[in-house]
Amino acid sequence: MKRINKSSVLSLFCAFVMLLSLCLIPGVKSEAAAKAPAIDKSIVIFRNSYNRTIRIKNMKKGDVITKAVPKGNDYSIVSAYTSDEHYNEILVNTFNSSKSGTTKVLVNVKRGKKTYKLSMKVKVISFASPIQSAKVGKKNVKKYISNIPYGLLKKDCSGKLSIKMKKGWKIQKIEQTVNGKTKKIKNNKKINTAKGAILITVKNAKLNQIEELKLAKPNF
Repeated sequence: MKRINKSSVLSLFCAFVMLLSLCLIPGVKSEAAAKAPAIDKSIVIFRNSYNRTIRIKNMKKGDVITKAVPKGNDYSIVSAYTSDEHYNEILVNTFNSSKSGTTKVLVNVKRGKKTYKLSMKVKVISFASPIQSAKVGKKNVKKYISNIPYGLLKKDCSGKLSIKMKKGWKIQKIEQTVNGKTKKIKNNKKINTAKGAILITVKNAKLNQIEELKLAKPNF
C-alpha cells in the first residue's frame, strides 16, 4: 500500500477550500445586491411643473410602495402619489401651487415584513427661465418658452432652432409631438411649430432639478 504524501493531501485540501469559496461567491454577491430602498435626499422643482418622476432605488421584486404623501398635508406646495403603471416610482406634482416653499415627501416601502421609511426634501420655486437665448430662425422665442401647460406663441414659426442654456443647465432632449407621435429633434436643426408642440427637457445637476419646457401655441 502506497503512503499518502502530505503535500498531496495539502494540495487536495486547498483545492477543496477554493472550490467551496467559489460556490459561495454568488450568495455573497446576491446578499450585497439586496440593498435597502432609497430615494433622492432633495430635489428642486418650478411651480406649475406638473409631475417630476422620482424613482425608488434598489427596489426588488415583491417590494410595494405603501405610502407617498407630503409632510403636513401642505398640498398648496406639493403633492405626491404612486404611479399606477410603475411599481418603483412616485410622482411629485406642483401644478397650481399657490406659493413657493420647502416641504418633505414621505415614502414607505414594504419588503416582506419590513417597512422602510424614506423622506425627501422638495424645494418649490417660482419659474425663472434657465435659457440664456432661444431663436427659431431670426425670431427670438425665449419669452415664449415656459413650464406652463399651454403654449405662449401667438403665431407658429419655422426655421433653425437655436438654444443656449444658462450656466449649470444642460439640454437633455428636445422632442416634438406630431399626430400623437413623439420624435426627437436636435438643437440647431430646422423646426416648424405648426406640426406640434416643442418639448425641451433640461437639467441642473447641482440642484437636482429636471424641467420640461414648452414652445407652442395655446391649445385652447
